[in-house]
Amino acid sequence: MTLASQKKIYLTDLEQNLTFAGFLKSYEEVNDNVIATLLNIEVYDYTSSTPLFSLGETTLKKSKDKIFIDGSMACC
Repeated sequence: MTLASQKKIYLTDLEQNLTFAGFLKSYEEVNDNVIATLLNIEVYDYTSSTPLFSLGETTLKKSKDKIFIDGSMACC
């Protein structure tokens, strides 16, 4: 399944305690893993919400139980 959206989403890496706020370029679920590519990202400390740094694009691959996604995603 591949999803994409023009809305901002918040993807939290529960292992690294980081939240990535950005625009979803692509999203896949393969076996028990989530593979998500985000654009125009602001990275925050999850606990304090302190801004840490910005990224133009990144791809995250994590086990489904180690990631939390907040925001609406429309299927394409």
